[in-house]
Amino acid sequence: MALFDRLRKKHEDVGKDKKPTHAKDTAPKASAEKAVEKVEAPKEEKKAAKPRVLKSNTRHAHRVLIRPVLTEKTTRLTSNNQYVFAVPKTVSKIEVREAVFATYGVRPIHVTTSNVHGKSVNFGRLSGTQKSWKKAVVTLPTGKTIDVSN
Repeated sequence: MALFDRLRKKHEDVGKDKKPTHAKDTAPKASAEKAVEKVEAPKEEKKAAKPRVLKSNTRHAHRVLIRPVLTEKTTRLTSNNQYVFAVPKTVSKIEVREAVFATYGVRPIHVTTSNVHGKSVNFGRLSGTQKSWKKAVVTLPTGKTIDVSN
């Protein structure tokens, strides 16, 4: 409360009708013009605002979307606005949706995930298996596309 007492005393010293002026307010006409410009400026910006792609934080998106899966079947799916990505096994559909929005700026309509089991492979007399991985099929709204060829 002592802070308010100090401010009140400053106002009383200058005068009851007057408030202390700051160095910036030396020209009251200029400040009034600035206030008018500030009010008019947002109206002009709203008219001239262009639709832009909003990309959020992409810090973890590269860890969620490992790589796009480019096969004959997945290239056919692009005509239906569906894109296929390899993702870690621990990732959920919500995390995939957020990563696609953060990376490409398009909100997916639907995300489907499936676990792909590794195939058994023979190398001469030795047998082994390929790694298991998770596949995410992302469906985008009609008219929206993304470039996964990079």
